[in-house]
Amino acid sequence: MSVFIKRILLFTVLLLGLIVLTLMGASSLDRKSTSFKLQNNPKHIVLGHSQPECAFNDSLIPSLKNLSQSGDSYFYIYFKTKEVIKQNPALEVVFIEFTDNQLNMNENIWSNKYIPYKYPKYSSFMSMTDKLVLFKNNPSAFINVQSLSLKMKLTRSIKNELYFSNDYGDYFYLERDKTDSLVKNLSGVEDIPFTVDNEVSEVNLSYLDAIIKLCEENGKKVILIRSPLHKKYHESVNEENYYEILKTRYGTMDYMDFSNFPLSNSQYGDLQHVNHKGAKVFSEWFAMLLQNGLLEKENKQDFINDMMLDKIKE
Repeated sequence: MSVFIKRILLFTVLLLGLIVLTLMGASSLDRKSTSFKLQNNPKHIVLGHSQPECAFNDSLIPSLKNLSQSGDSYFYIYFKTKEVIKQNPALEVVFIEFTDNQLNMNENIWSNKYIPYKYPKYSSFMSMTDKLVLFKNNPSAFINVQSLSLKMKLTRSIKNELYFSNDYGDYFYLERDKTDSLVKNLSGVEDIPFTVDNEVSEVNLSYLDAIIKLCEENGKKVILIRSPLHKKYHESVNEENYYEILKTRYGTMDYMDFSNFPLSNSQYGDLQHVNHKGAKVFSEWFAMLLQNGLLEKENKQDFINDMMLDKIKE
């Protein structure tokens, strides 16, 4: 019996070793066949989740590429940023969305929904420490996603072509227009007590810290931004917590708040996403700000506020 057990253990060790070597080899091939080189050598990129993904129409903003993606947490944005910086030396400014619903994004890092969605794209660029974050918080999902991740890596490698997909982020042309009905349903909403979400994901914010450090070490300017939001937007209602963290943790960072940018209901897809009509108005206006020296202004927010007032008067 002892000989049989030893053989089983030996077989198990050899099998695990083979699996590990296969994963390592596939990751190495994947890194060689994946390109994060951006077309037209943009000087600026936008990173974040679905709000900037819908707001910044990069076809209307010279020398800017929108790399935002729905559901992106700072955890996954970090790996994308690292490779983009490495392969795009012309890059000068990194705009990073920082808004209230990003304070608690643990679900977007290691939930059963997001591990299969995000991990296969970025696993080849993760360290063991990064992978342990996922394993410790959702071991079953982490183990189950390995076969999917391996399949995607081998598929890309077999194609033997440089691979950069909009799966890593792009402007999203949102056609939805249901804000009027949402606002109508929220009539009298000011009298309803909203639940305040005071939880903060230290893991997510630690990766934002890592992104900022990475950019600064590579000579890239980081500017935190907040995309336009409808005045009726009340998703997490943790503004007090948000501004406290902004002040105490990121008080030395450049920050540009566009949440009060004037748009009509028809220019929103819903209360937190501008649609393609709103994106056109906002992006053309943002391009004008860049052309008028926004990034060189000593007090950027004062300049933005003045320009928004002018926009309201039009």
